[in-house]
Amino acid sequence: MYKAGKPKVERINLTQRQSNFLLNFNLKPKELEAYLDDYLVGQEEAKGIICTKICTHFHRAKNMLMKESNQDVVGFVKNNIIIIGPTGVGKTYCIKLIAKRLGVPFVKGDATKFSETGYVGGDVEDLVRDLYWEADGDLERARFGIIFLDEIDKIASSGDIIGPDVSRTGVQRALLKPLEETEVEIRNPQEGWQLLDYPEDAKNKKRKLTINTKYILFVVSGAFQGLEEIIKKRLKKQKLGFLSEIEGREDQRINYLKFVTPEDLVNYGFEREFVGRFPVIAVFDPLTVRDLYEILANPNSSIILNKKRDFKVYGIDLAFTNDALEEISRRAFLEGTGARALTRVLERALIPFERTLPSHPIRALGVTKELIENPEEYLRALLASENCEYFQESYRRALAEEKERMTEYLKSKESIYKDKGFELTPKRLSLLFELYKSEDMEFTQALEELSNVYRQIRAYESTFSRRNQIQAVFTEDAIDHILEEVIKKDQGVFSFCERALSRLEYTFAILRDSGKRTKFYITKKAFKDPDAYLEELLRS
Repeated sequence: MYKAGKPKVERINLTQRQSNFLLNFNLKPKELEAYLDDYLVGQEEAKGIICTKICTHFHRAKNMLMKESNQDVVGFVKNNIIIIGPTGVGKTYCIKLIAKRLGVPFVKGDATKFSETGYVGGDVEDLVRDLYWEADGDLERARFGIIFLDEIDKIASSGDIIGPDVSRTGVQRALLKPLEETEVEIRNPQEGWQLLDYPEDAKNKKRKLTINTKYILFVVSGAFQGLEEIIKKRLKKQKLGFLSEIEGREDQRINYLKFVTPEDLVNYGFEREFVGRFPVIAVFDPLTVRDLYEILANPNSSIILNKKRDFKVYGIDLAFTNDALEEISRRAFLEGTGARALTRVLERALIPFERTLPSHPIRALGVTKELIENPEEYLRALLASENCEYFQESYRRALAEEKERMTEYLKSKESIYKDKGFELTPKRLSLLFELYKSEDMEFTQALEELSNVYRQIRAYESTFSRRNQIQAVFTEDAIDHILEEVIKKDQGVFSFCERALSRLEYTFAILRDSGKRTKFYITKKAFKDPDAYLEELLRS
C-alpha cells in the first residue's frame, strides 16, 4: 500500500528475521572460483581475490546473524571491492556471474549519473532502493544484495574545481554512509512515495519500510586512466631493484596497476574516507589475442551463443571453425576495447548473412576464416551455388571442430562431470553435443540436463529394485540407450522404462521366488529385444 505522509520510522532488527539464503550459505572460495572459470577466461589473480572476499563476506554475515540478539554485533567491516582494469575485460560480467551463482539481487549503476544528495541528478540511495525491487519486494534478499557501481574513476576529483563539486567529491561523500551502514527508505519507483509496512502484531501502527545497508556488498570498477603514471612515479622514487630488472627486458609488459596502493587512489582524486570503505582491490589484466580466442572457443561463450540464436530463429544452424575464431580475435584485439570488440567484429561479418539467408533454403552455415575476411564475396559465392559441396564441407568441418573444442574443454574441466557421478562415454559425449547444439544453450546447462536424466535413471533403478524385491543393475550400454531415447524423443525416464521393462517383471519374480537369483543386470538388449534378453537370462 502506498501513502504520502510522514509515518513513524522504525528500524527492523536483522536478527529478528534471519535470511534463509544466509542460513543455507556454505559456498567455499574455490567452489565459486571454479564456477567463474566456466565462463570467465583468465584473470586468475583477480578472480581469486574477489571470490575469496565475497565468500568471506557472506560467511561473516551468516555468523553475525546466527548470534543471539542480545550479543554485541558491532564491528562488522564489509569487504567492499574496487576493481581496476581496462574496458571489456569482464569486470561487470564477473560480478553478475557471482550474484547469479549466489542467488542474490544485483543492481548496476553508473557513477557519472549520480550527484550529491540535494543537487540535481540521481541519488546514490536509489541503487539501494533498486535492490528491493530487483528482489521482487523481498526485503530479506535485498539486504544481502550486491550493488555494482561502474565508471567510479570518473568521480575522482581533478583538484582544480572551485565551489561545490557535486559530480565528483560530492558523490563520494554521499556514498560514505551506504557503504557502511544506514537506513534507506523504500519508495515507489515512479511516484517517489514511501512504501509502508503493516505488521500484524503492531495494532495497525504504520511504519515506513526501510532497508539497512549493513550487509549489502558494494563493488565499484573503472579503467582508471592515468593511475598507471601515478604508480610508476611512486615506484621509481622507491627505486625497487626488481622493477628495474623487469623494465630492462624489452619483451616484458608490466601491468603497473598490480602495484596500486590506497595512497595511489588518494593521489588519483579520491577522498581518504571513500578509499577506506574499500579494503579490497582487484586488478584485471588486459586481454591478449589468445584470451579473446579462449573467450570465443569456450562452449559457454555468450557472444557465440547469442549469434547462433539469432540465426536459429530462422532455422539456420551456425558452426565456427578454429581459424574463424582466431581471425575474429585478431581483428578484435586491434580495436583495443577488449571482449566488446568481439561482438562488433562478429556482427560486421555476419549481418549480410543474417539479412539474406532467411529468404533462401540454406539451413546450415559454416563460419570460416575466409568468410570473416570477405563476407560479401563469400555470400555471393554461397548464393550462386547453394548445394555446392565446398560449402557443405565447410559446415561439416566447423561442426567437427566445435565438437573437438567441447571435448578439449571437458578434459580441462574433468571435475565438472566427475562430481556429477557419471562417466562420459562416447555415446554420452555425442548426446551432450547434440543437446548443446539443438537449443544453442550454455554447455554447463546442457551438461546439467544430461546429468539430471542420468540421476532419474538411477532413481528408477532403485524404485524398480524395491518394487520387485530384487537388485536391478542397469549396465552402461543400457543407460546410454535410455539417455538417447529420453533426450531425443523428449519423454520421461520413468514412463519409458515402465513401458520397456513391465514384461520382464514376471520372469524376475519367478527367478526370485525359486531362489535362483535376486540380482539382475539389465542390458540394452532388455529394451531393444526383451524376448532375446529373457531367453539368455533363463539359460544362464
